[in-house]
Amino acid sequence: MSDKHYDVAVIGAGPGGYVAAIRAAQLGAKVAIVEKQYMGGTCLNVGCIPSKAMLHVAEVLHSMESVGDLGIELGQAPTFHMPKAVAFKDKVVKRMTSGVGSLMKANNIDVYDGLGIIDASRRVSVQKGNGSHEEFQAEKIILATGSVPLMPPMPGIDGRNVINSDTCWNLPAVPESVICVGGGVIGIELACMFNAIGSKVTVLEMLPNVLAPVDEEVRRLLVRILSKRGINIVTNAKVESIEDDSKLKQVKTTSDKGEQTFSGEYVLMAVSRRTSTGGLEHLIEQGLDMDRGRVRVNEKMETNLPGIYAIGDLTKGAGLAHVASAEGETAADNAMGHDSSMNYDVVPNPIYTFPEIAFVGLTEAQAKEKDPEARVERFPWVAIGKAVAIGETDGFTKVIRGKYGEILGAHIIGPDATNLISEFSIAMRGELTVDEIIETIHPHPTLSEGIREAVLAVEGRPIHIGPKQPARVR
Repeated sequence: MSDKHYDVAVIGAGPGGYVAAIRAAQLGAKVAIVEKQYMGGTCLNVGCIPSKAMLHVAEVLHSMESVGDLGIELGQAPTFHMPKAVAFKDKVVKRMTSGVGSLMKANNIDVYDGLGIIDASRRVSVQKGNGSHEEFQAEKIILATGSVPLMPPMPGIDGRNVINSDTCWNLPAVPESVICVGGGVIGIELACMFNAIGSKVTVLEMLPNVLAPVDEEVRRLLVRILSKRGINIVTNAKVESIEDDSKLKQVKTTSDKGEQTFSGEYVLMAVSRRTSTGGLEHLIEQGLDMDRGRVRVNEKMETNLPGIYAIGDLTKGAGLAHVASAEGETAADNAMGHDSSMNYDVVPNPIYTFPEIAFVGLTEAQAKEKDPEARVERFPWVAIGKAVAIGETDGFTKVIRGKYGEILGAHIIGPDATNLISEFSIAMRGELTVDEIIETIHPHPTLSEGIREAVLAVEGRPIHIGPKQPARVR
């Protein structure tokens, strides 16, 4: 039995785990981190980072459709080379994961490659691929084992050309057609990507709407834009089976309209993700409190077992990398004797479609239910000079104001929405009023002007649209 001992051991090196390890080390802990597959976890290797690299490629290709309007003559239609795009994606991933490895060294964190098996006495056994193992003891353990794609039990799901959000990044060529099962954030982002690089895309969603958490007005506009691009979005469609049809795949669905069959070269499963609990079996047997497959924690990220914390997709949270990182910092703080709590009231949600969507706080429907006096207004991108100059005028910024001038929610669909939403997040976190945003001078010409203009609009005094002129939702 090993006599190695650590103050904090982190199980999982994704954006929650590696951040927790760094924070614990900053607080003076001797730290170990255990990772069974790859440094950086799902996010850096097969999730957030590769998806944004490929989405960037796809968005560039999509934007080239209108370069003729800018006076740019390409001479011929642009072509897309999948292997080169994959190589670009791989280069981005390697740079990011190497960076995490360097951070571990810089913070004197011991890295263990293998599956971490933990028990309630906080002993960790690292099972390596060659059959060997190492053991050590830790005073505190932070579980950050993440999640994997959910593959529902249905006929044909394990057949050829059935891919998921972890395995869709290395295809040898552009698929002629893709059937995306699932119309959540992952499914719609990937639908945008495949559509932009030349695939015929069909999205099948079991619920009445795609992007269920998104404000209704924003969702309607995005669906209209994607439909114009040729993406076929089918809702209320429950997938029953996946079958082979010569070189194609057939997806059979049922709905209130009866049975329907959709054909495509690939089937992309993007219905959801499930927790990855490998290595936690002993803890579960020893009484780790679970809630429908997820670890139950309090606001300090503590489990019911002494000295053991859990963060990220392993818990019942937002399923966002930046939330996992915040939870990792909170868990590390508490593991080192500080008093830190998570607050989920202000969580920005980015969606990397074309155009982008981002939101924070309440939707219009939620706000009206909570506060009948809530005021809602939106400001269109078509009235912002920078948006017009870059040819990105679809969409609007929507602000929901409470009766005391506080911001209850903000929703952006349009250019750079995923970056712009942070101003609203800071304002809400700092309990700023609409007056304080209005009194803050925003630079011109920039997209950030749209934030101030939207706040002016919700106050009934917009500058760049008429006082009674409705926002143009294109």
